[in-house]
Amino acid sequence: MTSALDIRIDVSQATGLANSQIAASVFLPDPARIGDVPIILFAAPGGGYSRGYFDMHFAGREGYSEAQYHTERGFIYVTLDHLGVGGSTTEHLAVQRIEHMAAANDAAVREIVARLEAGTLKPDFPAISQPFVAGSGQSLGGGLTMIMQGRHRSYAAIVLLGISATHTVLPQPTPELARLTRSTYVFTRATPNAELMERRAQKANPDYQYAYHYEDQPADVVAADMSGGNPRRVTTPPFGSPTVPPCVMACNSPHFFAAEASQIDVPVLMAMGERDVCPEPLREPAAFDAASDVSIFIVPGMAHMHNFANTRARLWQRTHAWVRMVAEAARVA
Repeated sequence: MTSALDIRIDVSQATGLANSQIAASVFLPDPARIGDVPIILFAAPGGGYSRGYFDMHFAGREGYSEAQYHTERGFIYVTLDHLGVGGSTTEHLAVQRIEHMAAANDAAVREIVARLEAGTLKPDFPAISQPFVAGSGQSLGGGLTMIMQGRHRSYAAIVLLGISATHTVLPQPTPELARLTRSTYVFTRATPNAELMERRAQKANPDYQYAYHYEDQPADVVAADMSGGNPRRVTTPPFGSPTVPPCVMACNSPHFFAAEASQIDVPVLMAMGERDVCPEPLREPAAFDAASDVSIFIVPGMAHMHNFANTRARLWQRTHAWVRMVAEAARVA
């Protein structure tokens, strides 16, 4: 079982929203495993999920903790709840915008890195000198990672998991449901939160289980995610969030992240399942005009919620190896 240091970071100044805090979990490796290039990898969850998604545990089953995977191999791994999600402040749901969420995450990242560098995060953990700081995000978390990087330059490299830089489209089992899903998301950054919720209520729900889970996954694992409702949860598992900020609904609109994606000039890894939200995955690198290093990785036997898939370890291995590769390259450059 992995262990984490749970902390809260005040982000009120960064967001302009009073009493705003980000909840985070810091997973620390054995210091002897860190190596010559210390790597800090941040992870941000998707809509309807909390930071627990990156450290899942199911009775009678093993190997569902991405946090454990990375820390066993020497990474410092930090998971975040977005503003309005999970353990973070939820009192501003009606007014917060996607830009508030990105600013909050950036402020939390910078504070956590500063504490790790100063050696003040945990008394018995050594100070980290000149770390390579990378960010990863799944679905909504990937979209926010793009906004963070384009606006705030939060990271030295980013891993975008199950998100499109051009048009995020939830996969569906029939053409009719696919058309409905596409027509639901036609918003802009300026669309009021109240209108987003009203429009959403007028549309039938897509087939989330098809989009999120491949058919060969264990039935008990799928039920743990879906039986209490998803993404609007009636009951909330340890890896879920009872709240989803209204502004999040607009993220599946065409070109929603385009402005920030075009400003990103650090290495980018885009990874996704073979049934995921990028209709044309090999066209995705074109959105990153300023980036000289964009990689694509498509995982077989994987739907949109990657860490439930039987092939999840293949994704974790690629993420880990890629981040280590670009960290080593940055040291040599």
